[in-house]
Amino acid sequence: MNNRALILGISSLAFFLSYFLRLSWGIVSVYSTLKPTVYQNSLIFSLFFLGYVIVQIPAGIFSEKYNSARIVSLSLLGLAFSSILSGIANNINMEYFASFLMGFSGGWIYPNTIKLFSASFKDKKLPIAMSIYSLSWPLSIIIAGSFLPYISIETNWRIPYYIFGLIAFLTFLPSLFIIFKNNPQKINLKFYFNKNIIILSSGGFLFFASYWIITLYSYKYFILSGIDPILSGIIYSMMAVAGIPGTLLAGFIINRFGVKKVLVVYEFIYAFLALFLIFVNIYLIIIIALSMGFIRFTITPANSTILAQIGKENAGNFAGTVNFFWQSAGIFGPLLASYILTNFNYYDLWISVFIMTIISGLVYLNIKIKN
Repeated sequence: MNNRALILGISSLAFFLSYFLRLSWGIVSVYSTLKPTVYQNSLIFSLFFLGYVIVQIPAGIFSEKYNSARIVSLSLLGLAFSSILSGIANNINMEYFASFLMGFSGGWIYPNTIKLFSASFKDKKLPIAMSIYSLSWPLSIIIAGSFLPYISIETNWRIPYYIFGLIAFLTFLPSLFIIFKNNPQKINLKFYFNKNIIILSSGGFLFFASYWIITLYSYKYFILSGIDPILSGIIYSMMAVAGIPGTLLAGFIINRFGVKKVLVVYEFIYAFLALFLIFVNIYLIIIIALSMGFIRFTITPANSTILAQIGKENAGNFAGTVNFFWQSAGIFGPLLASYILTNFNYYDLWISVFIMTIISGLVYLNIKIKN
């Protein structure tokens, strides 16, 4: 039980750090002395995801061959270094490199933590453990929205990178005490042509492209809509506040209704909430932000649960393969947003997000889960 608790705690914190650090630039860039353009901002986002996605399939394969706990430990060291590097960057090219390295380091965490979970938690304990693990998502957004604007304004935009670089290093130390031994699995090429892999990869690509557009561009949208920067940060955090009860309840909701039904229905709801962002009313935006948090962060543990359930003994490789396409959306999404914002406006951006999310839900209808 103690080892499982350590796996749950370190895995959750490791993923929190990788998620928080990829969000950070979306807020601190507003205050950065490097004065990035819209194109440079989008490229920094995309470079993070480029580094992230190129290791997904190797990370999945490594999770079946080597000790996943040690791989997570090395990833934490990489996050610590790249975070400090991002903070000391004195030109945009250095920030490009730091963002790529940050993505490369963080990319090993998800497949290997899914492997740790699938081997350590069984049956109905798995969705509950995934719910706790998935708190990393909403907490990172809440802390980013409430912490980053204040620190950037009152001190310096570089300070958060130093703080979280130190936290990553301090997390690395206890991660060395996780006890885990892989049972090496054979990799069959037919594995990569599994129908569920294709469905989850394509549907997830569309959903995550939509999600990252909302996450990376909503803060600036709030400011351009005339909302105070600090209040905009609070509203940004609200996009995850309801995600805490949503995430904690997700395991029970999934056990009650089934993971596939939860994924499809919640994605349709999320699509309409994104569409309603075109109505610039502060009270409505607050309601939308809170609702998005609850829905989005029920989808998160549902995604992780379905990977562990379908992947079973190959869960790490399954997660790495699917997550390659999910996180490739992080490259595509910012570039699409940059094109739309340069040639059209935010209203067109939210309509595009709505369409992509609806299609994603329709694709997910074809998932097959064996009991």
